[in-house]
Amino acid sequence: MASSNTPLVNDLIKQVSQHPNFEIWQRRGTLPTRAVQALCDPLKATYPGQPGRFYASASLMVTYTYESWLSLQQSRRHRLDGKQRWLNVVKSDAELLELSNSTLEGLQQQAQAILRQLSAESHPTSQKRQQVRSQSHSSNPASLLTRLFETYEGTDDSLTRCAIAHLIKSGGKIPETEEDPEKFAHRIHQKQKEVEQLEAQLQARLPKGRDLTGEEFLETLEIATQQIPASVAQARDWQVKLLTRPASLPYPILYGSAIDIYWRKTAKGRISVSFNGVDKYLKAADPTLQAWFKTCKEYPFQLACDQRQLPFFHRFLEDWQAYQANEETYPAGLLTLSSAMLAWREGKGKGDPWNVNHLALHCAFDVRLMSAEGTLEVQQEKVAKVLQKLAHANPDPRNYSTLKRLQHLPERPSKAPYQGNSEILVGIRIGLATPVSVAVVNGSTGEVLAYRTPRTLLGDHYRLLNRHRHGQQQNSRERHKHQKRGVTFQPSESELGQYVDRLLAKAIIELARTYGAGSVVVPNLKHLRDLLASEIQAKAEQRCPGSVAAQNQYAKAYRQAIHRWSYNRLIDAICNQANQLGMTVETGFQPIHDNPQAQAKDIAIAAYHARARK
Repeated sequence: MASSNTPLVNDLIKQVSQHPNFEIWQRRGTLPTRAVQALCDPLKATYPGQPGRFYASASLMVTYTYESWLSLQQSRRHRLDGKQRWLNVVKSDAELLELSNSTLEGLQQQAQAILRQLSAESHPTSQKRQQVRSQSHSSNPASLLTRLFETYEGTDDSLTRCAIAHLIKSGGKIPETEEDPEKFAHRIHQKQKEVEQLEAQLQARLPKGRDLTGEEFLETLEIATQQIPASVAQARDWQVKLLTRPASLPYPILYGSAIDIYWRKTAKGRISVSFNGVDKYLKAADPTLQAWFKTCKEYPFQLACDQRQLPFFHRFLEDWQAYQANEETYPAGLLTLSSAMLAWREGKGKGDPWNVNHLALHCAFDVRLMSAEGTLEVQQEKVAKVLQKLAHANPDPRNYSTLKRLQHLPERPSKAPYQGNSEILVGIRIGLATPVSVAVVNGSTGEVLAYRTPRTLLGDHYRLLNRHRHGQQQNSRERHKHQKRGVTFQPSESELGQYVDRLLAKAIIELARTYGAGSVVVPNLKHLRDLLASEIQAKAEQRCPGSVAAQNQYAKAYRQAIHRWSYNRLIDAICNQANQLGMTVETGFQPIHDNPQAQAKDIAIAAYHARARK
């Protein structure tokens, strides 16, 4: 993995960026898997002796890396275009009155007429649909703003354009209060900061591989000690390379098929595992293992896990034994395990890296396959897909065999699916000062049934959250001291934060079960950090105009005063708990203003009304 597979991944990453069609892939925002496989085939002669799964894993790893990078770049480009479009349209009320040669009353009357016209164009035929439509527009005005932008670009009348700009600036509504010039200037400045951040992010470097030998660090150090940087950007690039901790672990091996992983129980009752091609590779790599492989009937790797994970591995073992006993008829697509990843986990101590570090097996599976009812649901979905493939003009003959196998359902324990009220939703709000706020809402009436804060959710375990916060602050100070002294070792976070996240997720799902909620609504945090960072920077520049040092000090103090949390880890814990129960998980956009309880309520109501548009 270190001497052959990781260098192969590094070469593939470079070759993809140098491919003639790379610009086309950038515009499309996707990378063809076959193109990466075509680049990998000639490199097999350069890095020989690896199992076939290792070459396939290298292609998948490069594909996933660039898919993520291209998706981020495309999302940033869309966001940048939207913000620049907003800045080009929006102006202060004084500028709009001067351009339109009208009064504020006349401008608002024109804006009201435009809203009536747009409402009439989308007027539904039935009164019921009209009510649903009005509710959806009031909860999420994104479609209204899109039509306002289209109307603005399609007209040349100055009064109409100014009225539309007046509406866009207020979120598609006519403002009830007079505009504050100072707040408007701060808002424009904040938006400009967001544009600057996105433009800087779009200039981000291409994906690079893992430098296990430290050659890049040594080359940069030699250049930095002999040359003067030509620009500030080059100096920052050198600084990043010199301060970044070099990678010490090789790339993991991806197993996209459950039948590439073999399970067995040892004589002492331990679960052991092996991987397709690895046994043969180990025999060839180390002659001393050949005698052991001849006499030992157990697989070379034994599992070490906690009690919470053990039942899942027992299920993987049972499925594999059933598959081996009936390989001709057992449907491989209904194996509980869907994919796995074999990766190194960094350890502490001195010695050879394969003795200090530890191998970790990460498994992915469909929760529905844990029960007989869920297995039947998955089987019906797969049968429908196979029948759709067989409807083509020249179907693949292997699909007939797959369809025949799917008729044999494996034996699974019965578990009644969770039945919740679809009108009861649990809205989750994520914040900086408060990790999570929860509101149980009746979507049809808008009534709030319960509010919960971290203190009420955790109860006696709330002290663990405070302990984790204190540990984060201490680690932050220690990291700063190490950076000033040039120490490469940095203190890492303990697993206490992950444990607190699981406690919060468990309490939220228990709250949802208590009120019979049909779904949990989690916020889309894709751009929350960027928005808060730009808001902090804009506030610092407004608070300390003309002094960059004072602005940086204020922004730093403000960031240290608020709470830092791994939001994605918390959301993943909530989603995992909900999926295991069979509860629906919905995603909504979290408003930035209002108090935490109002935000949690709004995100639930917005998700409820969004169903009507689907």
